[in-house]
Amino acid sequence: ALFSKPNDKAGASAMSINKADIAIQKLDVFGRRLNALKFIAQPNATGLQFAIESQEITGSAEWQSAGAGKIIARLKNLTVPSSSEAKVAAKKDFRKLSKGYPALDVVAENFQLGNKNLGNLELNAFETGDDWTIQKLKITNPDSTLLSDGTWYNWTRNPNTKLNFTLNVGNIGKTLKRFGQPDTVKGGEAAIDGQLEWSGSPHQFETDGLNGYFKLEATKGQILKVKPGVGRLFGLLTLQSLPRRLSLDFKDLFSDGFAFDKISANAKIDNGIMRSDDFFMTGPAAETSIKGETNLKTETQRLHVKVTPHISDSLSLAALAGGPIAGAAAFVAQKILKDPFNKIISSEYIITGTWDKPVEIESENDGAQKPTSKSPLSP
Repeated sequence: ALFSKPNDKAGASAMSINKADIAIQKLDVFGRRLNALKFIAQPNATGLQFAIESQEITGSAEWQSAGAGKIIARLKNLTVPSSSEAKVAAKKDFRKLSKGYPALDVVAENFQLGNKNLGNLELNAFETGDDWTIQKLKITNPDSTLLSDGTWYNWTRNPNTKLNFTLNVGNIGKTLKRFGQPDTVKGGEAAIDGQLEWSGSPHQFETDGLNGYFKLEATKGQILKVKPGVGRLFGLLTLQSLPRRLSLDFKDLFSDGFAFDKISANAKIDNGIMRSDDFFMTGPAAETSIKGETNLKTETQRLHVKVTPHISDSLSLAALAGGPIAGAAAFVAQKILKDPFNKIISSEYIITGTWDKPVEIESENDGAQKPTSKSPLSP
């Protein structure tokens, strides 16, 4: 660091900083580690100007000292490392943080959370009394756009963070790949909006104790055939176990997963447990409705699933092959009796166990052929 003596004659003994060039091999901030950090600081009219280089952060920043302070950062790269185990254990103690926090105006061209590359980041936030207002949080990439705002309530009792969010997805499959779930969905578009709330500050997010709600609408995609241990919860939606539940053989309909025309759902989250009573999915092969809950922390579930295959056209064609009279009779029967063939082979079952090892339990309401005992789901 380079210093210069002040020119005033008031007898001040402090040294003013012309330039500081600092290198830190390892720096822990909020339980997250920065490596090989180098920065150069120089004073300007409002505070300090920084050039920053590390494995996690590259770019420039400015510190404005007025009031509680403000950080303006224009970064090429910003990586938020995964938190340490010690920090995770300490998250249970949620207290009011006495230190004031500066306003933030941050733009990062390449934002990475852990090992997940999320795209461009824009963040504007400022302190209001004890609270911290998140005016804008926007993350964009070629596949999706996330827009959020909210408040960190830094109260003495029950400090918490509440965020409103809207996520518009142009390609579900590519977006899931960014979040570490490749080869689970092909294509598809989606819109999700809702609100999330958790105890403590924004950096103390965890699924245990998470509350909120959201609405999902998705169209035109395919949930791929994957092993449950790889596809996690998505493995439950491929209907891979459906063919062995039916009295007729429709393995060809689901051998490559489940193509969907539309998915819709409303869900609530209470203390880390997500519940939905109106998950509905429809596609060329079948309609599926799901009711129940899943524990986001323990990754377990109890879901009631009803599947109604779309086979009326196939049966009509088969009947038509036996002659025009048989075909006409099959068509009239389906319309008058409201698709009796579909209702006969509709299947209901309950899914328990973990996301990695889901277990299928026979449902009392199942009108289809039933297994004689519980069995784990498998492709």
